[in-house]
Amino acid sequence: MIISVDHGNKSVKTPHRLFTSGIIETESRLSMQTDTIFWGGKYYSLTEKRIAYMRDKTEDDRFYILTLFAIAGELELSGIKETDDPVDITLLIGLPPAHFGQLHERFEKYFLRNRQVVDFEYNDRLYSIRINRVVCYIQALAAAVTQFSSLKSYPVSYIIDIGGFTVDVLKLRSGRPDLEVMESFEKGTITLYNSIISQCNSQYARLLEDCDVDEVIKGEPTILPGEVQMMIRNMANQFLGEFYNFIRERGIDVGTAKCVFAGGGSLLLRNMIERGNKVAFPVFIEDIHANAVGYDILYRSEVSAHGR
Repeated sequence: MIISVDHGNKSVKTPHRLFTSGIIETESRLSMQTDTIFWGGKYYSLTEKRIAYMRDKTEDDRFYILTLFAIAGELELSGIKETDDPVDITLLIGLPPAHFGQLHERFEKYFLRNRQVVDFEYNDRLYSIRINRVVCYIQALAAAVTQFSSLKSYPVSYIIDIGGFTVDVLKLRSGRPDLEVMESFEKGTITLYNSIISQCNSQYARLLEDCDVDEVIKGEPTILPGEVQMMIRNMANQFLGEFYNFIRERGIDVGTAKCVFAGGGSLLLRNMIERGNKVAFPVFIEDIHANAVGYDILYRSEVSAHGR
């Protein structure tokens, strides 16, 4: 079975599922109703408190366990509720453009684990899997693949994938990657959250969570006072302005370039990007699962072309 997983710093995505990149480990099962995995003698439950940024996600088992949640969820959606014999998995994953060359082999081995059979319980149901192949792709490029039919009509365009911690920027010519620009910057929305939370605590003695910031930026109902809302919007606009100036120094002028925005951060900031009138031609890939979907498209096209 082919399963693709986009390991974001803020959230984990498969083509069909989305959950926060956060888990808690306990010796016994939590009494509250929540998705739980039992593996290696311990219980793991999903939580809305995300893991602190890790450039190398292979440093411990947490992203491996998050991947077990993703795999179990995809197996469940495909109708596999429990397994007697191991299910063979081809796992498709991705890394930011600037991290790919250095980390992709380590990332693949991290999940492959010598093709050992892995037994675990997911919500009291027994699953047995064997990851027998792992293929790593480039984030942002994968998202672009999902829109290739429209992007190929643009002589030059830029994919700007705003994620939790990184912003990936990829130059395309007629929908195909141009290696002249393929970069990742540590300027994602987590840096914005941290700045806002710190400023709000300092200025108004209020402790915010990411979801509080999301409500204001999206224009959703919130109990936050007006001055806090204003501060959040001002800091978000400042964040975007600084980012536009940052990439301009690298030869990308959002005022003249065709910019295609992807990722959860882009969707979060969409209204501000569009109202700001700094980006001349903003196009949005609205599917937050686009990278995971793109991994699947790339893999199946390779199999179709090469027969393996």
